[in-house]
Amino acid sequence: ANIHTLSNFSYLGNDTLQTDGSSELEFVYRDVRMVTERLGVGFQVLTSFFVDGPDASFGVGSWGVGPIVRAYPLRSDQFQPYIQANSLFGNNLAVSELANTANGGNGFRVRLGLRAGMAFRITGDLGIFTEIGYDWESSRLFKADARALQANIGIDYYLFN
Repeated sequence: ANIHTLSNFSYLGNDTLQTDGSSELEFVYRDVRMVTERLGVGFQVLTSFFVDGPDASFGVGSWGVGPIVRAYPLRSDQFQPYIQANSLFGNNLAVSELANTANGGNGFRVRLGLRAGMAFRITGDLGIFTEIGYDWESSRLFKADARALQANIGIDYYLFN
């Protein structure tokens, strides 16, 4: 889960910058299946919920779906470093400064990401992970108009067939 605090900064004469106090909580579900011992492919589904400060409104902020490719360069059972390339195709996905604009991130968006992470397996079925990496986003593929550095933490559930 990622928490994004979105602020709408506006200049009010000689007054200081003010923020609208809106916040967004983003949830990402990832399903990665191992193709080989060190390579996994899968998909992710993203949705976010927002709370808007002055109006006290609540709703779905954005949603998206896309593929994932993940590589585990080291052979390990408990500590599992990985690198990941992912993409999202969805609605209202605005990241970083673009999220603070009135309608810059509205409509269909494409988000490409590159991450490095570390998973720690607590038990055979359960683990935690942390990752960091960049996201590039635009309304067209490979034409980024926004980017953001994201740091994520989460829970891994391991399922063996």
